[in-house]
Amino acid sequence: EKEFWFRAQGLDIAPSEQKLQFDCGGQQWVYEVCFPTGTYGLPGSKSIDFMEELLREVESSGIAAPSPIEQRWTRSSRSPLSPASPSLESDNGYESENALFSWVGVIMYLPSEDTDPTGSRREFITESFKDQYCTLVRRVGKKYGIMCHWAKIEVSDDPKDANGGVAEDVRARFGPRVVAAYNDARKAYDPR
Repeated sequence: EKEFWFRAQGLDIAPSEQKLQFDCGGQQWVYEVCFPTGTYGLPGSKSIDFMEELLREVESSGIAAPSPIEQRWTRSSRSPLSPASPSLESDNGYESENALFSWVGVIMYLPSEDTDPTGSRREFITESFKDQYCTLVRRVGKKYGIMCHWAKIEVSDDPKDANGGVAEDVRARFGPRVVAAYNDARKAYDPR
């Protein structure tokens, strides 16, 4: 095994669009959440507990959840808008520079537009994803302190929308200073 890894090492430099891509299998909805799961020295079991509970709930609910459910781990981030950043505004377990975060992403594939000319199947899948799957992930994840990846959510001001509270959760997590700085930058650089 040592010989294998010795021969496999090397350096390959190229533009990011040639290295950081993969084939997603077509258009899809993605919902990604992040939560603290200990530190590098003491990782804890929250990430495995969350996944086991999520899988039980998916199976018992009958949601047609395609594979894979992606899970990965990172350290905390210094970016103030990262779900894995130490919180500036609250005491929620995100503060440690050595914090270990678990990221979990769920997906639902969409049929191509040429195989769904009316769009009815795409609409059904979209509603199922938002109203059932994402809601289930948030419900299971509440006790684990999950935070959705704010750039991958569709939010609505409609109080009947299952995702209506997500924007408030994001604002509460990052706090008014970070949200205001983001909105100022957006107005300056993306005024549309």
